[in-house]
Amino acid sequence: MDLLYFLKERLRFIEQLYDGANSPFEETKRKIEEHEPPYVDNRDPEYVSEPAFLSEWQQADDSIMVIGHWALCMVQASLKAYLQGCIGPTGSIWWRPKILLSLLAKKQGKSWLGRYRLLFLEDLGIDWSKGPVSLSEIEQLNLTRDDVIHNVDVLSMNVERTEKHADRYPVGLFTDELWTKVGVERVKVDKEKLRVAIELVERFCTWIEGIRRSYPKYIRGAEEGT
Repeated sequence: MDLLYFLKERLRFIEQLYDGANSPFEETKRKIEEHEPPYVDNRDPEYVSEPAFLSEWQQADDSIMVIGHWALCMVQASLKAYLQGCIGPTGSIWWRPKILLSLLAKKQGKSWLGRYRLLFLEDLGIDWSKGPVSLSEIEQLNLTRDDVIHNVDVLSMNVERTEKHADRYPVGLFTDELWTKVGVERVKVDKEKLRVAIELVERFCTWIEGIRRSYPKYIRGAEEGT
C-alpha cells in the first residue's frame, strides 16, 4: 500500500482546513483594525480608556492561535500514524509486523518517537540521523505537541513550552519570537510555522517510504557501504 499517498492527503487536508477555519477570524481582526462595520468606534474620545472592540479582537486572535495548536497536533499525529503503518500489517512489505510490534514494546526510549527511532536503528538498520531532516526538528514537533496537550493553563488560552523543552532547545522552532524577547516561551503555530511542520514530516516520511518499498536493496547498500 502507498502509505505516503495517504500521508500527503492528510497533510493537505490539515493545511486547507487551517486556512478555511482561520479565514473568518482573520477577517474579524482586519475589520477591527481598519474600523470597518460593524466595528466602528462611535465612542467619545474624551472618555476612551482602551482600544475599541478589544475583547472581540482578542477572541479572534485566540481562535487563530488555538486552530494552529490543533493543526500542529494533527501533523504530529500523522507522522505517528505513518510510522505505525510502516511496521504494521498495512505497510509491511519486507518486514514481519508481529515481531516488530513486540520489539517496539520493549524499547526504552523516553518517548514514542524515541522508541520508534531505536526500533528502526537497532532492528531494521535504518539510521534516522542519515535522513534529509534534522532529528532535533522532529523532536521539537513532538515536544510542542506535548506542550499543547499537557501544559495547558486554565487562566489563559496561551500555551508555553515546558522548562525541560526550553532548556533542551533554547531557540524553539514553534515559539512566538516577540514573546520570547520578554522571557515568555509562548507556543505559536501560524501559517508559516505550520508549513514548516508539514514539510518536515513530508520530507522525512518520503525518505522512509523509499526505504520501505525497496528495503532489500537499501540493506545491501548499507552492508556494502554505498
